[in-house]
Amino acid sequence: MKIINGVIVLALAVMVISCGGNTNKDASKDASTEQVVDSNKVAAGSFTNEQLGYSITYPKDILILDESTVNSEQQIFKPAEGKAELRIYSDKRVDKSGTPIVFNAAYEQDIADKSGRQIAHSSLSPNYYVISGLDGDLLYYQKTIFSKGALVTAVLKYPKEERDIFNAMLNPLFNSFK
Repeated sequence: MKIINGVIVLALAVMVISCGGNTNKDASKDASTEQVVDSNKVAAGSFTNEQLGYSITYPKDILILDESTVNSEQQIFKPAEGKAELRIYSDKRVDKSGTPIVFNAAYEQDIADKSGRQIAHSSLSPNYYVISGLDGDLLYYQKTIFSKGALVTAVLKYPKEERDIFNAMLNPLFNSFK
């Protein structure tokens, strides 16, 4: 119950933080900052990758940034225990001729790719798309954005047993991914 309350407080904090804009823009490097929210001391971590052109606010008490991925083309966040994983990466897909695929083609490719996945929901917007469902024995939620002329994809996978914890953070987490 304490974790669920913390996630709810974190969700509200992420909405407030993301509405206030990014006040920690440092164009020269990637940044990871911490903000402590409410009296429950739920920490919201903020990660910005200037090279790929995205930022995200994540529940730092639940997902821990793998520091070895900070200066790479992918960032990985994992809990201290469990199988959950948030992976954000430069999505460099190409067509048969070697040309980078365009945004709508990436969406069509992702919803057509059923290799081990069961898609429960998909939605296409002008500058992002989301897909969610079941991947093997894990639930997943994917958001792909178009940033700096390229695709950047964030995928959260987590066990069904942890559905309550991770479903509560989906909206604030992925709404902050811009």
